[in-house]
Amino acid sequence: MKAALVTPLPMQEYLEGEQRSEIRHEYVAGQVYAMAGAKLRHNAIVRNLAISLGQYNKQAVCEFFIADMKVRTRALDAFYYPDIVLRCGNPLPGDSLYLEDPCLVIEVLSESTANIDRREKLHAYQTLSSLREYILVDSDSRSIEVYRRRSEGWWHELLSEEDRLHFHCVDLDLSLMEVYAGVDLPQGEATA
Repeated sequence: MKAALVTPLPMQEYLEGEQRSEIRHEYVAGQVYAMAGAKLRHNAIVRNLAISLGQYNKQAVCEFFIADMKVRTRALDAFYYPDIVLRCGNPLPGDSLYLEDPCLVIEVLSESTANIDRREKLHAYQTLSSLREYILVDSDSRSIEVYRRRSEGWWHELLSEEDRLHFHCVDLDLSLMEVYAGVDLPQGEATA
């Protein structure tokens, strides 16, 4: 048996390495985790959401990012790459490597990431005082989970086929059919 000492990677080394890397990595308390590529239906859902947010964003003072912008959660000493992140307020400098003040984070669930998205990332993102909504979109069925901050704490909503997804952060409303348009779901429920 061979053993090796695992030492935490300093945050600055992670950030510098990430700029040179062809593979994206998430960072949690000094440990670095490579990210795998996503399936076609995952990307189609992200595309549908991004198009809708992009149309809305033409009139708004918010910035949204897809897949390549990191979100830092200081409380857990972590950097994550959400599928979609939206922040509102003063624009950041063009050379910013990460955000610390999103109002909306969307993760599209896959079999390999669902547990992390529902537990670790949920806890991490909820430590961000700016965050109003954390949305989990299932890529295997038409089902969306919404965690929404209210004055009395975090509320959980489970949306199904007939429900509408309302983004409070940007006052946008979408049907689940719009979110899943053109997505070939595993059960063979292709959407229009």
